[in-house]
Amino acid sequence: MVELAPFEEYCEFGGDRVYLLVAVARTKENEDATGDGPAMRRVVEREADLAPTAAELAHAASRFDETYRLYLTVNARDALGATFALRRSMDDWIEARIHGDEGVRDKFKRVDDAFLSTLQSDGCRDETNFLFDLDDASAAERDRLVTRLESHTTVSLVRETPNGYHVVTEPFDYNRLETDVEYELKTDGLVFVSYLGE
Repeated sequence: MVELAPFEEYCEFGGDRVYLLVAVARTKENEDATGDGPAMRRVVEREADLAPTAAELAHAASRFDETYRLYLTVNARDALGATFALRRSMDDWIEARIHGDEGVRDKFKRVDDAFLSTLQSDGCRDETNFLFDLDDASAAERDRLVTRLESHTTVSLVRETPNGYHVVTEPFDYNRLETDVEYELKTDGLVFVSYLGE
């Protein structure tokens, strides 16, 4: 069973704000894979949907031999904005089809996947939280970074990952951050939730 309490507290739903839960089979855990496997994505519209959606992804992942990681989008997504962005793309598909492009026919068979991709795109985020990704970091390094971050912004979530830690903050002028802890900053990414099947 996936522990979702920290994410229920973290996520802010309402209006057209949604999140995506994403299950990914990474090459790090799947030695025979030639690349990261296809992602399985599900939209979460309300807090009460987090657990059932995670269970649905766990069930879907259990059908495969690969080990899957479960992630949550760091930033809420704007579902209405994604709908209009997809409609603009579909207008382009129609125009391409009118001009003889036969390949766009297949796009109309995968509109649901296109919507999820659009929803996950940078242009459809509904906020701009930061994700500090600490690979091969110790708990002491994580704590030092969190202390430095708290002098600049609000730390919203800290998660242990298979390779280190994810620290999620509200946006701030990160150019003023001084620390000896190595990190990768992502302004729109995925925060680790758990392995599926554990």
